[in-house]
Amino acid sequence: MSFLIDSNVLISSYDETEEQHERSYALVERAMSGEVEAALAHQNLLEYLAVVTDPKRVEHPLSLEEALVNIDTYISFLNVILPKSTTVALLKRLLKAKPVTKGKVFDLYLAATALDNGIVQICTWNTADFEGIPRFEAVAPGQIIEGLLKKGK
Repeated sequence: MSFLIDSNVLISSYDETEEQHERSYALVERAMSGEVEAALAHQNLLEYLAVVTDPKRVEHPLSLEEALVNIDTYISFLNVILPKSTTVALLKRLLKAKPVTKGKVFDLYLAATALDNGIVQICTWNTADFEGIPRFEAVAPGQIIEGLLKKGK
């Protein structure tokens, strides 16, 4: 089953100062090698770009050029999903099940984009942000890696 890689996993896979760096890097590496089927949303790429180039948000920011090279690498190995004409309508239905406002709307929109593209799982360090979304599951990178180890991959 394919899953969506959340922005925080991408960011911590690059940022060696992050506590979750090793597990995030291992997951992204396995996804890019094809060991696990994973995708990114256009929103993840924009969030990644915004964070890794911001010295207020990461200890070692990348230049715009470096960040764009990383994005090119990601999109050459991973499927990128886009919102569909039906994604906003799905977001509105999800808002009835999980009424959120402010910045939390972006997580719900990401889930709507994933669901509209047939993806029902997101790999994230912020699993609580996605709780209560119908037909959508959030798992931490460690859970996916442990599952792979049990399967002998």
